[in-house]
Amino acid sequence: MKELILISWRTELYQEQIKWYNKSMKILTLLFIGFTQFLFASDLTQITIGKQNFSIVTETYDIYNSKGEVMKLYKEDSNGKLTYILGLTLKDNTGTCSIVKIQQGAYEINGTDIMLYSLWDKRGRIDDAPYGARITHYKMLEDHAVVKKSSYIYIESSSKGYNEDSGMKYLFTPPQTDHEKEELQAYIEEVEQKYEGTFVFDSEARDLITEVKEALQRKMNRRWKRK
Repeated sequence: MKELILISWRTELYQEQIKWYNKSMKILTLLFIGFTQFLFASDLTQITIGKQNFSIVTETYDIYNSKGEVMKLYKEDSNGKLTYILGLTLKDNTGTCSIVKIQQGAYEINGTDIMLYSLWDKRGRIDDAPYGARITHYKMLEDHAVVKKSSYIYIESSSKGYNEDSGMKYLFTPPQTDHEKEELQAYIEEVEQKYEGTFVFDSEARDLITEVKEALQRKMNRRWKRK
């Protein structure tokens, strides 16, 4: 009799544990869904370049101290399958209210040409934030393949004088010795690899930054006209 009571008690305990587990998993699932929706929201726009259909997905995020928006371009085949082609950060603010790393972006499609514009800047006293710009040119070929035609970049990886061990200082003071030239070259190669572009200097760098800022202003003007 005691054994039957013990078995019955264990069975009831096991059933209660199962109920608690199922309830906990349901709560966790709801929390995860809500958390995911808080982090990411997306908007889809369908466009045609030439005779090829594309989808532009714009995703927004707000996580920890970063808030922003990214664009992703997908090519659509005859069966409706989407293939990722390229992406661009449209805006990103990382940091506190007074000290923020900033990235802005814009894209323009003209015929079969796709132009991507990026600008890096900062707000407040933050020495390790990059400053600079990039322009990347993509083109859709007759077979509907999208290829990168060019990408030009100018980046100061930190504030002037912040990192004296970096070859970046020779962007402002021309290198004199072979060792200094090697340091500058190492910096350029690092930037080109990280930001995927060909480094430009002096007047070309100034023109690059100006062109990117003009593209961002055109983007702003288009938004104002839609309102």
